[in-house]
Order: sequence, then structure tokens, then C-alpha cells
Amino acid sequence: MADLVLLLAPISLFLVLAGHAATFFLLSRKRSPCRPPPPITILKPVKGAEAGLYENLASLAAQDYPDFEMLVGAEDARDPALAVARQVQRDFPAGRVKVFAGARRMGLNPKVNLLASLADKASHDLVLISDSNVRVCAAYLRETASELTGPEVGLVTNVLVGTGTGAGAALENLHLNSFVASSASLVRVTAGRACVIGKSMLFRLSDLQKLGGFWAVRNVLAEDYVIGRSFELAGFKVALSPYLVHAVNDGWTVERFINRHLRWAQMRRRVSPAAYCAEVMLNPVLWIALSGCALALSRRGLDLRLLGIGAAGIAVKCASDALLSRRLAGRFPRLIVIALVPVKDLLIAGLWAVGAFRRKIDWRGHVLRIEAGSELTEPVSPEAQMEAA
Repeated sequence: MADLVLLLAPISLFLVLAGHAATFFLLSRKRSPCRPPPPITILKPVKGAEAGLYENLASLAAQDYPDFEMLVGAEDARDPALAVARQVQRDFPAGRVKVFAGARRMGLNPKVNLLASLADKASHDLVLISDSNVRVCAAYLRETASELTGPEVGLVTNVLVGTGTGAGAALENLHLNSFVASSASLVRVTAGRACVIGKSMLFRLSDLQKLGGFWAVRNVLAEDYVIGRSFELAGFKVALSPYLVHAVNDGWTVERFINRHLRWAQMRRRVSPAAYCAEVMLNPVLWIALSGCALALSRRGLDLRLLGIGAAGIAVKCASDALLSRRLAGRFPRLIVIALVPVKDLLIAGLWAVGAFRRKIDWRGHVLRIEAGSELTEPVSPEAQMEAA
């Protein structure tokens, strides 16, 4: 057993380094401008006046793009995020920013309910879904739309980069700028598939309607993955734009980081069990730690030479994560943040293990049960079970 674990550690490190190399390769790809730029409607669901919300919305309102509109919506008319959106609307008086309250309940996914309501008000067929914590530069729409090289491209998603300050933000940024970016790039380079992330999705509403529309994902937690996969199965190409989209995580707590990734782990486990099992091979820190434990429990005992090799492996992982983060975020993380890489990786490994078995999630105040394919159901209370019996 110890020999097997010792073998898996370097294999895992090699796969991670390959994923990092794939990310550098994709980001170096040249892009050609889309001519003429098609009109776009941005769908911006919001909830709560989070730190930096004004700057996030303003970055989209200030796009260097000839014809676009941004529809901002919240489920609750009293949501403080709407006041921030209205301030952006006043500060950018070109009539491109429109603010709405309320969402029709189609299913159990509150984000999909809100997106469907906003899509009903869209003036253009080409829509871009953008999460509330996304912040971009003025060329974002042009660069993303440039991936629409023909009608065969059905959907465009982007590479993410995490930014922001705080303990939870540091962990989130490390994960987005290493595991998330590199695993998506590795899948793209080796399998030709794009891992669609809902923070940035560009597609035609008419195409989505042919695939079932938002109605088809009303009770799905991983609506972004399912939409992307439905485009692929219908014969469309899903493009991964190398244009970097910043996910701003200012003020995140460690608890929020844990809750987010426990929910994501449960989601991925139900979407693709095989891929979920393979994920563990992208965590060399875990395998190095397990190797140390296996050696300590074996008759051979601890080997200082192997311990040194394990420490070197962890150092290589930290250094490679830091280099990739510099390429994505434009600067190296602070040394104290780099030192958190092994802690973050072991924490993610624990969440991965819990996510393999846990089914209940608490999402935006909604307690739901997640089933195969990330289908959502409402948990049955003990009282209702007794009544049914």
C-alpha cells in the first residue's frame, strides 16, 4: 500500500504541472476581432450589496463596445444590490443599464429563475451571463465575442482569475488561480472540451431555446455545466476564451470558502462521478501527505531522504502555483499566501471526501437536496414522512 501511494504522488505532481503548462499555452493563443461586433445583452443577477459591487457593475457598463445593454436584476425588490445598480444606472446615462426586481419561480434554482426573467426582457439574441462578483476591463465584450467565429460556435466561456483580500479570499484566489484554471485548461488541451463556468457565458438565446431553454435547467444546481454540455451534444463548439475574467472575492471568510467548495464538490460528484474520482489525482500535496503517513505506519518507518523528496515536491507545487497566479493575476502572491497552498490543498481534499457522500446543500438560504446530475429536490421533513406513511 505504501509503495502505491509513493508512486501516485509524483504522478499527481506531473499532472498538475501539465495543467499549469496547458494554461500558459491557452493564454498565449492569438485572437482575431469579431467583425462586425454583434449586439449583446448582459444578464447580471445580483443578491446583496457585496464589497466592490459598484465597481463590478461599472466595469461592464463602461465596455468599449458599440451596441450592448446590461440588465441587472434581484429576486427581492428590497435587495440593497438594486440601489447600487441604480447608482450605476445614473452614472452611465447612455440608457444601457436597466434594473429590474422580481423573478418568476420556474424551479428550485433561484439563479436560473432570475436569469429566465431577465432573458425575457433582452433586446438582443446574443446574451452574456455575468455573475455579480465579476470585474472586467473595457475590452471584455470585444475579446469574448471574437470567439464567435461562425454559427458552429454555440457558446463562449472564459478563463477565471481570483482577486480580492481577506483570509477566505486568499484561499479562494489560490484555488481559482491554480486548480480551477489548470484543470479547465488541461481538459481543453487533452480532450478538446471546455469546462463551462457560469461566471461568464456568451450564447444565443435562440440556440438555448432549441435545447430546452432555461426551463430545462430550472431544477439543476450545475446549470452552467449542463447548458454547456447540451450545446456540445447538439453539435455546437464551445469556445474557451483566453480573455481573463476577474472574480472579486473581497472580504470572504474561511467559512464562506468552505461552504462554497463543499457545495461545488457535491455538485461535481453528482454531475460526473468518474471525473470527480479523477480530481483527486490533481492534488499532489494530499498524496505526499498520505505517503508520509503510509511510511510512518509501515515497518520501514520514516525515511529522511523520502521526507526530503516529499518536501521538495510540495515546494515545487507551491512555486508552480505562484507562477501561474502571477500569469493570471499579474503579480506573485505574498509569501504568506504561498505558504497557505498546502493548507488549502489539504482542506480541499477534506471537502472532496465529504462531498462524495453529503447530499444536502444550503444555497442562498434555500435548503435543498442534490441528486444525480445535480438535480435539486426539496428535502422531505420528518413530519411529511409521517403523514405519507
